[in-house]
Amino acid sequence: MQFIDAKQAYPLILGMVISLVGVGLWQKLNPPTVREITSPLPVTVPPLPTTSPRPARIPGKQQGALRVGNRTEHSVRIVLLSGKRDRASWDGVEPVNWDFAPSEGGAEGLLLSLPNGQIEVAQGDIMFAFATDGSRLYWGPHVVGQTNSLVWNGDRREWNMILEP
Repeated sequence: MQFIDAKQAYPLILGMVISLVGVGLWQKLNPPTVREITSPLPVTVPPLPTTSPRPARIPGKQQGALRVGNRTEHSVRIVLLSGKRDRASWDGVEPVNWDFAPSEGGAEGLLLSLPNGQIEVAQGDIMFAFATDGSRLYWGPHVVGQTNSLVWNGDRREWNMILEP
């Protein structure tokens, strides 16, 4: 029993050959696209300011309000952790955090508070900030009374920190 006679076989074979030649030419004229894997953005660590000297350790325990400003073009989150776990004024809510929009607070900064009142920080409390916009910027950790980024203002009885790019 014969399925295809010779007269029908030639056009079939010729069609298959033309198809294969067409596919080969198509692959040569249109090479496959090469997908490049992009490397992650480098981590940028802002340098410490060289203009402000490291403050001398303040005698006694200076406790006061906290004022923070954001001079960067990034949205940042400020996180504060008490150096002492038994601080009753924080009502056991630790760590506490605040979000700042780009350039919020500017040069003078904003006085930070909790929903139930003003917060007071003292030497040994730890503060850091990080950008929330995916830029991977990070400031800190800053120890109140020990690092040069937090400055005591005796007139206002508050600690000040301004984040800079």
